[in-house]
Amino acid sequence: MAQKSILVTGGTGLVGAYVVGMLQQRGERPVIFDVAVNERLLRAVGVDPASVETVRGDILDMPQLVSAIRDYDVGQVIHLAAFLGEEVQRRPYTGVRLNLMGTVNVLEAVRLENVPRITFPSSGTVYLGSFAEGLKSIDETIPINPPSVYAATKGGCEFLGNAYAKMYGFEFVCIRYVGGLYGPSPTTMKATREQAIQDMIRAALKREDATVNWPYGPTEVLYGKDAATATVLAALKPEHKDRLFHIGCAGMVTGDDILAALKQEFPESRVTLKKGSDPMAYPANRPLTDLSRASEQLGFEAEYTLDKALADYAETMRKLEGL
Repeated sequence: MAQKSILVTGGTGLVGAYVVGMLQQRGERPVIFDVAVNERLLRAVGVDPASVETVRGDILDMPQLVSAIRDYDVGQVIHLAAFLGEEVQRRPYTGVRLNLMGTVNVLEAVRLENVPRITFPSSGTVYLGSFAEGLKSIDETIPINPPSVYAATKGGCEFLGNAYAKMYGFEFVCIRYVGGLYGPSPTTMKATREQAIQDMIRAALKREDATVNWPYGPTEVLYGKDAATATVLAALKPEHKDRLFHIGCAGMVTGDDILAALKQEFPESRVTLKKGSDPMAYPANRPLTDLSRASEQLGFEAEYTLDKALADYAETMRKLEGL
């Protein structure tokens, strides 16, 4: 019997490109479903575009999703395609349409074609409105209370996914990326924090002077390759006790921490930070996230410390931009 494939929506994005490579390394058969296929990023992270089946498709086109599932004998879906936080704030109607209706289309295609599992990366922003005085740590029992349009789209997708799964008998596995997701990818639609880190690294690689806007206090961050590792672990685990996991790196960092790590890697870099206004009105002081469930049930531990992540990021940027 032919091997079932794994459809990866957004499969050439920041996390998706890594996911595709990791699936290949594990002997799986990923199929990319992406509206704008980025072969340069695939090559930069070590994936030969010719080695992976690819559909140039839009998650807002549900018949196209159904066709892809049929044509490639899909056995499960990893649904990464989405607009990110600040882009949803700038274009709320478009963001809500893509994030919510796009996810409904994926869920409906999974239902119609009897696909047994969908893995859905959500966001730690969904519970930021639930912070209360004296809260020491955050685990998966914290109530959803989204404080932004973006967070509301992710929270809504969680509710829809769980309702679909319960009603129609497939698995909906949700992993929440905690803190600021960052890593090498095209600059379009990057969040301010993600863009700031990329600007720091690009300036260091080019040996240029740069003053970078950093409007954040201490925060959790998550490197794209670690996010991908957790996503693949959740997708490939044969059976789940729980189906909601917080994924993070177990620590807070500041802009000065990132700058110091950058200067360890590039001692002659001439990058400075300036304090700007935060484009997203999220709580400035946050408790650390409890990541024990992902550790115990998925075997996930973040591999990329800040130093290691910035070194890997820089090496990938060299390949991506020819620096």
